[in-house]
Amino acid sequence: MALKQHAHLMSLIKTMIPPLSGKLHKGQAGRIGVLGGSGDYSGAPYFSAMGAMRFGADLAHVICEPAAGAVIKTYSPDLIVHAILAEGRSMDDIRTDLKSIMARLHVLVIGPGLGRSEHMQSCAKVAFELAKDMEQMGVVVDADGLWLVQNEPHVVMNWSGVPRVILTPNVMEFKRLCETMKIDAKAAPETLCPKLAVALGNATVVQKGGSDIISNGIEIPPALLAGGQADAGKKDILEGSVEGGLKRVGGQGDILSGSTGVLMAWGSEWVRGSYEHVGHPPPKDKAIAENIPLLAAYGASTFNRTASKRGFEKKGRSMVTGDLVDIVGDVYTEVFGKPDVK
Repeated sequence: MALKQHAHLMSLIKTMIPPLSGKLHKGQAGRIGVLGGSGDYSGAPYFSAMGAMRFGADLAHVICEPAAGAVIKTYSPDLIVHAILAEGRSMDDIRTDLKSIMARLHVLVIGPGLGRSEHMQSCAKVAFELAKDMEQMGVVVDADGLWLVQNEPHVVMNWSGVPRVILTPNVMEFKRLCETMKIDAKAAPETLCPKLAVALGNATVVQKGGSDIISNGIEIPPALLAGGQADAGKKDILEGSVEGGLKRVGGQGDILSGSTGVLMAWGSEWVRGSYEHVGHPPPKDKAIAENIPLLAAYGASTFNRTASKRGFEKKGRSMVTGDLVDIVGDVYTEVFGKPDVK
């Protein structure tokens, strides 16, 4: 049943992916932003943004602090770097610049390399406020973006429109979020993720671990279950249990956040009908259209775990995240197949 369920979900996720077509212009297949990059951290936003581009996004923007921006620009000319988060600038000026940049994006990833300084956390809070008002903007929250959610959970709650927030906490980040939301850690492990999702206003939560537990706290609709109606109402989690690598290195989660953002961008644009003119019409099933974050999270989990496995097979203990960036294209083809060309 697990294999059947996995195959069913992957078939749905593959339908979200836009074809390669000369009728699509630059930017239609994903404009991803990464808000992070501070004095101490320049690698994380690079891995998230470059991971997104290698995955298939057309454009990737990094929004960061000036010192980090100067470094990130040397990593790759493919990234658009906005070094606007200077400490000492007025928050009104930063808000104005952020609003202008975010208006160009499909999805914003908040957190990679953000840091926990009062200034950078305030910048992230402004980004959340702006995204909340942009009803078509998707948000992925990782790393120190989750630190802000832990301290101010309201930033991800009561968003209008379709579900569009995904959180990707690791073990410790998940534990702290549960403590903040007063969720009993002694409860059955498989119930914790749905409980946290409900507490956070039905945001989609990816509880990273030996297997990835994914939930928005709502019963999984029949359209997403391999058994269809027969299994309806019996599940409120998806479990990503594809085998991963045996080495954990800093930066793997950043690649996950970038690929999650791309899949959410593709799925959201598919639902809006942006690819209909290239023979890729939106889904007819409302349940699929309303659960793009769940599907994006599951697809990215499957991809990231496979990338970790392949990287470890090649490099063993010497594996670093840069090795994973280099194999993103090959692993994408392994997981999702060759692109549809129209």
